[in-house]
Amino acid sequence: MTESIKLFSVTILIVFLLRMRCDLGLTMFLASLSLSILFKIGFKSLFYNAYLTIIDPITLLLVGAVVFVYILSGILKRTKNMEGIVGSLQYLIADHRLILFLIASFLGLIPMVSGAMFSAPLVKEIGEKSRVKSEDMMLSNYWFRHVWEFIWPLIPGVALYASMLGISLSEMMVRQFPLTIIALGIGFFWMFLSIEKRNNHNKNLNDYKSHLLTFLQGVWPILLVLSLVLFLRVHLLTALSVSAILLIIVHKLSLKTLLEIIKYDIPLKVVTMIFGIMLFKQILNATNSLGSVSQFLSDMGINIWAILFVIPFLLGLLTGITAGFVGVSFPIVLPLITKNGSPNISMAMFAYLAGLSGMMLSPMHLCLALTAEYFKVDLSKLYKKLFLNVFALIIFGSIYIILFVR
Repeated sequence: MTESIKLFSVTILIVFLLRMRCDLGLTMFLASLSLSILFKIGFKSLFYNAYLTIIDPITLLLVGAVVFVYILSGILKRTKNMEGIVGSLQYLIADHRLILFLIASFLGLIPMVSGAMFSAPLVKEIGEKSRVKSEDMMLSNYWFRHVWEFIWPLIPGVALYASMLGISLSEMMVRQFPLTIIALGIGFFWMFLSIEKRNNHNKNLNDYKSHLLTFLQGVWPILLVLSLVLFLRVHLLTALSVSAILLIIVHKLSLKTLLEIIKYDIPLKVVTMIFGIMLFKQILNATNSLGSVSQFLSDMGINIWAILFVIPFLLGLLTGITAGFVGVSFPIVLPLITKNGSPNISMAMFAYLAGLSGMMLSPMHLCLALTAEYFKVDLSKLYKKLFLNVFALIIFGSIYIILFVR
């Protein structure tokens, strides 16, 4: 119980600091320090875990990938590729809201940490030209990217979930596909309610092929990254690097231009933010504090459905990643829902829905943290809209699971 209270206290501290508009990187460093003090792991252990975070290949690859997203974005802007993509899409699709959806959802098929950063530059370019509010641009990019988290087998957490339940990926996809439809429906309802439609009145149908060619000429660097990651299983950092290098060669960019991109397009705050979040996760593991939450709830004799919601939701909130809440919470909840060696699928889906909902609200979720910084969004404004979407997802998702899943 004491460990649970300590962990809840740190969670409240994070919420408070973010509410006070404290920098997320600094917030996570302070949360890590608070965890170290409350769980008495000592400053020596804190610095050692900080060292492990800094040299962790996952952290370094993530930082590299995010940096190259900014570099690729800068190159696309300076070579007018971004302008060509946006202009052609605005011609080919009259409703800019559908363009925002298509970009975010299509690129959401790439399983990568902080993947919303990949689609963010295009969404921002389209949104700014259509005079969409920054928080609406970000929420559109963030929400529609993650509708696939219920079914897309290339996402590690989804594959892990199916494996832990002992069912095939195809069965898991069929059972959970309605949850993706529900998430899409909520996203469309919010989008068409919140973002005003602005039609393109300059459309010339005779020029359709020309605009399609312009789109393909502009989007090839992004399609190259997609192909390398999805079909050749190349790491995102490598794929981004190859695409950026080819762009530099094709457009013969000068060293001066490249240095300008590095100087002006890569915010240092993003790098410190990543290290802060990864350090917090490292300290969480070092304290072994996550298991105490589930034990506390079980010992209190709380209703099983409440446990199935609270444990995955909190772990989704604290870890900010699908594989995180699945890997930690399902070993805890599966024994509670398993009879004769087979888990209750409806209960498992409810637990997954809860965990994903917590992850979508998590300040530790790198997609949320990084794109909030990219779009320069006040998190308090964003959370007002995001919470309503997540709440609707929980309600309608639960209704579907309770009524139709057996």
